[in-house]
Amino acid sequence: MFDISLLNNSTLWVATSFIIFVVVCYQPAKNQIINSLDKKINELKKELNDSKRLKEEAEKLYKSHLIKQKQNLEKIKKLNDDAKNQANLIKKKIENELNMNMKRKEANFKLISSQMESKIQDDLKEEILKQTLKFTEFRIKKHLKKKHNNQLIEESLNKLSGHFS
Repeated sequence: MFDISLLNNSTLWVATSFIIFVVVCYQPAKNQIINSLDKKINELKKELNDSKRLKEEAEKLYKSHLIKQKQNLEKIKKLNDDAKNQANLIKKKIENELNMNMKRKEANFKLISSQMESKIQDDLKEEILKQTLKFTEFRIKKHLKKKHNNQLIEESLNKLSGHFS
């Protein structure tokens, strides 16, 4: 028959409790998951409908902007043509005035540039001479040490005394 010692087995009670727990929790968990999925589906449908509506509005707006852009391009072309005509008239008038002024200024420029060129050449020659002198002085001071100076002086004195003897 039925063995009572079997009721003292803890593994049996844990397994039985687990099975009862799963049976009790299955239906509420199933309902909660189904409700959650239904809610998510409804949210996605709403977002999809909103997206479609926004797309239609954007297409209407795009078409109206294309029409306005075409009208604006026509206006711009007309304004551009008018501006070109006025610019050509002004250009001819200015070209005549510029030609007369240019001839006068060209003569003045040649005179002034030749004067400036002479002055720059003179200034440049003077600056080159100054810099050359400074550099030469620097090189002499740098490369001729005291010992070398004394040796050079002695050699020079010996040569001079050789000329006087």
